[in-house]
Amino acid sequence: MPRTLTALSLLALLALGGCSSLGPTLSSGTAAPSGKEAREALKLARVLRDNGRLQGAFEVYQRLDQRSPLEGAYLLEYASVAAAVRPPRDAWALYDRARQGSDLNTLDAPQRQALCGGLGRAALALGNASTAAQHFTCALTVEGDRSQRAQLLNGLGVAQTLLGQRSAARTSFEQALALEPGYSPATNNLALSWLAEGERAKAIGLLNGARHNGEIALQLNLALAWVLDGHDDTARRLLEDYLEPSYAADILQRFQATRQRIAEGAPIDSELLAASQQPLKLASQD
Repeated sequence: MPRTLTALSLLALLALGGCSSLGPTLSSGTAAPSGKEAREALKLARVLRDNGRLQGAFEVYQRLDQRSPLEGAYLLEYASVAAAVRPPRDAWALYDRARQGSDLNTLDAPQRQALCGGLGRAALALGNASTAAQHFTCALTVEGDRSQRAQLLNGLGVAQTLLGQRSAARTSFEQALALEPGYSPATNNLALSWLAEGERAKAIGLLNGARHNGEIALQLNLALAWVLDGHDDTARRLLEDYLEPSYAADILQRFQATRQRIAEGAPIDSELLAASQQPLKLASQD
């Protein structure tokens, strides 16, 4: 089981978490928890979840589950909140519990997508690319909305990259962007994939085309691509547009050192990972 994530997986994992992956309330067809107190607690958990107070929502779901184990779609709701605030291993345990208590063939479409997608995200975070790919593929059998499918395709592309299936991964990233043209994680991942293949012009063209959204990760990867292509002055100007001058110079030096190590034979995936993990201090911050 692969345990070391590449630069491609780093950006994708950041995008796979958060409220966007929680989905709607999924409890159709599942018996509600019995008792007025349990029903009120469930209502509170959903209000907290829907207002972004995920840690509070998790604690309410956890108490409900401790009093009487949640099942079916209610367990999926609990797992989706846990995935946003708890370590991947905890989320995997909850999703796996839901899987063992369910028959995929009898789940409705939103529940099937929530279960398979949650298992895929958790497996990917744990470094199990093969299992992640299987579950993302399962989730993609459901006709969800375009944004959800873009996220799942991005996750599948990361898993395929970790499995050495670079061509298939790029196809997944491209499909994600066809559904959601402004989806920056897939843009970054596709660009980094082209960089890893030595196709710097393709990476630069892709990132240049996405510059209008102003996201700093895109600008940082574009600067990295320019440095790898030997255009240090262009990279410097780009960095100084978004970062404090002294920090921009420091980032540029790190990218230049990355280029040198790659030229000397260092593995490009690990070098791209290190280069993409830059703490950012924006020029507008004092």
